[in-house]
Amino acid sequence: MIEDQLLNTPEKVELAISHFADLQNHPGWVLLEKMVGANTSLLTDQILAGGESEKEMDRLRDRLAAYKHVINLPKDQVEQLRISNEPPPSVDPYDK
Repeated sequence: MIEDQLLNTPEKVELAISHFADLQNHPGWVLLEKMVGANTSLLTDQILAGGESEKEMDRLRDRLAAYKHVINLPKDQVEQLRISNEPPPSVDPYDK
């Protein structure tokens, strides 16, 4: 996987965490969040209103899931990278 090459050292992981954190505060990302948030609200309303075929409803749900995935991606990546960067807990009862 490409992530294995991009995030193969603790330094690269820390840099990625920093970049994702910076991205979340970037004005362009904030604007994108607002735009996707508006689209998410619209899709949610359309899904709740119903009246479409089941196939169309599935497409709306898929689009909603994709929007949510994209908008949460930086935050989710930071959380995942922090967890993977932590040393595993010791299970040795005599370790401490």
